[in-house]
Amino acid sequence: MMSSNETSEVALASTNNYKVYRRRWFLLATLFVLNISNAMVWFTFAPVAYKAAEFYTDPPNVDTINWLSVVFMITGIPCGIAATWLIDTIGLRFSIILSAWLNGVGCVIRVVSAIDGIAPSAKLPLVFTGQIVAAFAQPFVLFAPTKLSALWFKEDQRAISNMLATTGNPLGMMVANIISPILTNKPSDMLYMLAVQCIPAGVAVVMATFGWWSSAPPSPPSPSADAESESFLVGLKALARNRQYYLLAWAIGGGIALFSVLTTLLSQILCPWGYTDSYVGVVCGSALIGAGFVGSAIAGFIVDKTKRFIEVTKLCYALAIVALVVFAVMHNKANQWVVLTCMCGLFGFFSIPVYPIGNELAVETTYPVGEATSSGIVFMSGQLQGLVLILLLQSIGTNLDPKPTTDKCTSENLGDIPVQDMSVPVYVMTGYGGFIALVYIIFFRTEYKRLHADKCKNESEESSENNIDNEAYIKENHTDKVATI
Repeated sequence: MMSSNETSEVALASTNNYKVYRRRWFLLATLFVLNISNAMVWFTFAPVAYKAAEFYTDPPNVDTINWLSVVFMITGIPCGIAATWLIDTIGLRFSIILSAWLNGVGCVIRVVSAIDGIAPSAKLPLVFTGQIVAAFAQPFVLFAPTKLSALWFKEDQRAISNMLATTGNPLGMMVANIISPILTNKPSDMLYMLAVQCIPAGVAVVMATFGWWSSAPPSPPSPSADAESESFLVGLKALARNRQYYLLAWAIGGGIALFSVLTTLLSQILCPWGYTDSYVGVVCGSALIGAGFVGSAIAGFIVDKTKRFIEVTKLCYALAIVALVVFAVMHNKANQWVVLTCMCGLFGFFSIPVYPIGNELAVETTYPVGEATSSGIVFMSGQLQGLVLILLLQSIGTNLDPKPTTDKCTSENLGDIPVQDMSVPVYVMTGYGGFIALVYIIFFRTEYKRLHADKCKNESEESSENNIDNEAYIKENHTDKVATI
């Protein structure tokens, strides 16, 4: 029985008694805030690497600080396996509350690492511990959007809800790129910066703990939400037999990797050619992610209305690679501020929508496999490809002789580390992205299995209702005739 409160929450009921609840928007907001906070933790130190190195390491070592971001990629794979099982087996409520607390505790440990009374030798281990604890939460917050969309939203709201939850991640990266340098004018400001970044983590903990009452609504929003997903192990076996899913996981994961690599190495790519840290972080970074947020909203709306997941992802992939090619050609030329900003914006506009829509496409390709399982493996593929690409590209850069433009690099973030020409790595990254796009566009085909199941179930129920109406009509006419006789 539904309580009066739950009944009042019903926002819409279909003719087949499938219902959606206003509470779903609060759950979506919780996941959005949690994604923002976790991404801020991930990219906290990247824009202030040199100041962080001076504060946490003796002698200052920027490579050590870089590992504070890399641990997210490393933990993403083993923790991703656990997250897929927990979300699909135990449920959303437990998984989201767990991830909110992991993220919040990680943030608090980071703050403790910057307190004046802490021994200098303990600061670095503490900040790494905080990063790792928060990194454990990342797979949960990135795998949950497809499950939330499937269980709480109608068919024509799934893509847009998935987009809103997922794009909290790049939005959090953008916020970190902007506020970390603003709040950290000198190394001694580290405590203040880390304390401020605890605020969204605390908000997410409160929202998840006191606002997430159940994993699923009292009544499902669609036929597919009413159906049981396959068990975790059965789902993995089904994925292993699905050849199109292999291609999709590689392609969408490759898109995630390209975005992660470009955002991670953007400063190293541009600074040797005279582009300042503030231009790279604030202008290019904001253009990349801000445009991606807009592109995701537009693409999500289009997909919800047209259900053309394949066509939209292929078009976005192709245009993102075109923008990346232009960026690769122009990045090592001085004074190309406008062109590079536009290319970063275009790359973000077309590349970021590939992930949330690709997640929905993964569910369509693999239904009735659990949503967290199918989208989680896509994410783990992206983390693995991103980690390999970053290590590879950093190893093939070539040292540059000092010149006026390289002074931009050594002014703040890189200290005495030799400046590298990253042109060859950029060409390799672009070539890899182009190869993935070409293979995906030519060879990927799939049936929309979840949409097909929804359609068949709706048609079946409508047919049953029509049969009941016909039987009632015949019975009524028969009764009238008998009465007349």
